[in-house]
Amino acid sequence: MARQDPMAQWRQHTRLANHHFAEGNHLAALPGYRQALLLAEQQLLRWQDADEVVAALVVACHNLADLMMAMGEDSNAATLLCQAHQCLLQLSHSSHCRNALRVAALNHSRYTQMELLSFLRKWGPNIAIQTCLDQCHCQEGVSHTLH
Repeated sequence: MARQDPMAQWRQHTRLANHHFAEGNHLAALPGYRQALLLAEQQLLRWQDADEVVAALVVACHNLADLMMAMGEDSNAATLLCQAHQCLLQLSHSSHCRNALRVAALNHSRYTQMELLSFLRKWGPNIAIQTCLDQCHCQEGVSHTLH
């Protein structure tokens, strides 16, 4: 029996977790989202299609963050959103990564930044997210609109 490629496994875990999440079965969704994130992290530097693997990482982080928020764990959700954004910024500036991965990370970091700002608008001030945005200078001209 042929072994599934890691991205096919990622999609399978994500679909199953999405199904559980949609049904409101948060505890059943948790292992699937965690496994999807682990697979994306493991493949980040290996997968041939840089845009696909970066997108998988972002989706996995954001799915898990959405689940954490639904479970009332806003602090854990904020941490995941920050980790995703910081990871992409580090990749985009890394001289050790291939160019396609750096470009994909930079492109997807716009989405992770929007998620951080959306979190602040929805949930109010959050020190972890504020610190993350301040460190990457992502919030210039935005802080006055949040008050």
